[in-house]
Amino acid sequence: MNEELRARAAKIKAILTDVDGILTDGKLNFFVLPDGRVDEFKSFNALDGIAARMCRHCSITLGIITGRRHPATIHRARALGFSYVYQGFLTKTGPLEDILKRENLRPEEVAFIGDDLTDLPLLLKVGLAVTVPNAVDAVKKAAHYITTRRGGDGAYREMTDLILEAQGKLEPLTQQMLTSTWGEAKSPNGLQIITSQEGIS
Repeated sequence: MNEELRARAAKIKAILTDVDGILTDGKLNFFVLPDGRVDEFKSFNALDGIAARMCRHCSITLGIITGRRHPATIHRARALGFSYVYQGFLTKTGPLEDILKRENLRPEEVAFIGDDLTDLPLLLKVGLAVTVPNAVDAVKKAAHYITTRRGGDGAYREMTDLILEAQGKLEPLTQQMLTSTWGEAKSPNGLQIITSQEGIS
């Protein structure tokens, strides 16, 4: 980790993420229900789940900003102690500004990981902009860090480990996990769910 990247990561107090292509591999898996309705399932990575628990243990605020709307996203966020889910937001700057205000944060105290053009405005605003190897070129050019792992395969975990290491928290937390038990993964104020009709169902 170079010194500029370490300095950016050391300031982070909130981590925000896209869903499809980051917490998942980006594939959309549709199936037909017995009544003829079409639904989908999302496949999340267990490494990323532990990443979220580790960050919550270190009092880092976690949020999701996604252009799509699906109950699986809310279920996953609630189980892992996320504070915010903004779903249906193709325009993502509004949710960022809302979180900055709610958490009394500056943009340089926020990390965001995304992979497509809808994520670009946030990547250009936050203190630590992260993306994945299969992101679109414009996003990769804007990122401060490109993970070695792909979306849905531990990319989120790679980013959170980088942040925790830069803050001197990763090794003590690893040692603590050898002797301690996990507490319940709840956000201090519960999960705030904000839904827009702009996005994609």
